[in-house]
Amino acid sequence: MTGRNERRKKHFIAVLGTGGYTPCTYYLDENTCDTKFVQEAVLKLACGELRSDDRITICLTEDARRQNWEDRAYNQREIERNSNLSQEIYQGLHSALEASLKHVAGIQIEEKDIATGKDSREIARMFSEIYDVIDEGEEIYFDITHGLRNIPMLVMAILEYAKVTKGILIGGIYYGAFEVGIFDPALNRKRVPIYDMTFYHTIMNWSNAANSFIQYGHADEISELVNERWQSIARTSSKSQNVKELSGNLNNVAKRLQEFTSGIETGRGNTEYKKSIQKCYDAYKSQQKFTSEYLVEEYYPFRELLDKIERKTEKYKNAKTNLEVGMATIDWCIENHMVQQGYTALDETVKTFLCEKIGVSQEEEFWREMIVKRICTSLYSVIEGTCEEMEYQFEEWQKFLRARGQCDADQMQKAFEKGRELYVMITGIEKHKKLIPLMNRIGTKRNDISHFGFTDHTAAPDSLKKELKSMADTFCEIQREWDIP
Repeated sequence: MTGRNERRKKHFIAVLGTGGYTPCTYYLDENTCDTKFVQEAVLKLACGELRSDDRITICLTEDARRQNWEDRAYNQREIERNSNLSQEIYQGLHSALEASLKHVAGIQIEEKDIATGKDSREIARMFSEIYDVIDEGEEIYFDITHGLRNIPMLVMAILEYAKVTKGILIGGIYYGAFEVGIFDPALNRKRVPIYDMTFYHTIMNWSNAANSFIQYGHADEISELVNERWQSIARTSSKSQNVKELSGNLNNVAKRLQEFTSGIETGRGNTEYKKSIQKCYDAYKSQQKFTSEYLVEEYYPFRELLDKIERKTEKYKNAKTNLEVGMATIDWCIENHMVQQGYTALDETVKTFLCEKIGVSQEEEFWREMIVKRICTSLYSVIEGTCEEMEYQFEEWQKFLRARGQCDADQMQKAFEKGRELYVMITGIEKHKKLIPLMNRIGTKRNDISHFGFTDHTAAPDSLKKELKSMADTFCEIQREWDIP
């Protein structure tokens, strides 16, 4: 794999057309190149300094090879159209590239035969043919000027696929716009701009980032794209200080969003924690106030996402307590296929609910585990039994707590009082008892996932997904009924 700061091997790829190539002056920014072949111009103007281990691949149909790749005699039609031909031989692109690259010792010019793409079978074949010439980790420069009109669309798909499967970097995608060139009398030829089309690839990156967030709740790709754009703007001297500041604001918005989704992925549900889900969400919303409509050009894809983000995170807008954040996170995990995080959130939110009902600390492990969890666990096997059986289990819990000796006399007394309150709350009302078997089912599924399936109750993946939604719905129903007389 290529290291972050290691120079990647550059690979220039172009498609050669079958039409006539006219000598002109191509330009990209302030630099120019006099040639009839746009492929040569893009190679010189866009790829920077080349080394012997860099690569050049020209994709050729049979007609393109015969017409424009190899040196040949002018045909009669060409002679009739241009009586001022200075030489008898038409120099093909191969010879032109060899002459242009003679200063780069050892660099190879590779040929690749491709189909014309006239039907779906040939398009699939062309995809494979171009994809196969790309090596792992290369920095790709692609000239899409010539070839059939389906080439640019296919190239975008190939590069996007290779970026994922081969870890390539897109150095640039270019188009020589001969049709908009202007004749320059001083040069006695057209001046033709080369358009940098790399932003089209950037839009595809944004499409992937949007899909990752909307379908799966991950904001890492959004944050990376915004950060890349911000760094580029920060390094550009032509951008105003105001634009740079606004760009920095949007970068901060993306970072806060990424911290929010990371909080969900890592289960930071305790609102007292400095990097909790809710604190990160509040930081995101606060930072979002600094966004500006003046950055549409630089950040249009991100700005279009903000409304989607607003709707997707809406349940956190008014969530302030641990219980509210927990419920919002359970829904988020179900919607975004985050099964393990969903069971964790559900298990802990049930404990939070009971801590809230008896008025004890929701953040302290002592109250959550030793009181709430232990009492509910001890009642599971007898919840449908006699009062004597349930009372016996409660007394066993008291013995357990005394034996642990984790607190002083005052806290022990309070623990017994709150434990008795929870015990009566659950066993004294029939509909409250439904929470005990539910907690056991949730805990069993959570353990199954956490222990990598090495339990006595290993469930099928589809079952885990379905039951998470079912259990969450049951918990919501219990909450609604809890305080109804």
